[in-house]
Amino acid sequence: MKALSIFSAIILTTLLFACNNKEADKGIMYPNDDSELTMVMREMFDYYAGVKKDIQDGNVPKEFKTFEDIHTAVSTEPEKAQSDLYKAMAQVYADAANRLNDDNVDINKAYNEMVDHCMNCHKQMCPGPTVKIKKLYLAKK
Repeated sequence: MKALSIFSAIILTTLLFACNNKEADKGIMYPNDDSELTMVMREMFDYYAGVKKDIQDGNVPKEFKTFEDIHTAVSTEPEKAQSDLYKAMAQVYADAANRLNDDNVDINKAYNEMVDHCMNCHKQMCPGPTVKIKKLYLAKK
């Protein structure tokens, strides 16, 4: 009985420390410390996944967020985000995102073009998220 109590105490203590461990909370999904830019891009993904669903359901938003802070957010690798290539690609994305707010645009085409710009940048700068970004595309009609 005493051995069972000691064993139970060890298991509970181990679980308690594991649950309070910051690294354990992160899991392996985000192995690096989260930069501002990483957080912005995760927010972008979640937002555009919702937009995709809204468009598919016929509920096109009246106004789209454009995430202009991609120009200034601090990156995990600051030298990449300060490069001319990143700056140009961020501006191309921003222009495409702004086009979503044009009443005269084919929303399906403009949305997929915006996702194309995200994909193109990630192929050049940080390819890891491309599998996830593919999920944002609207099906071609």
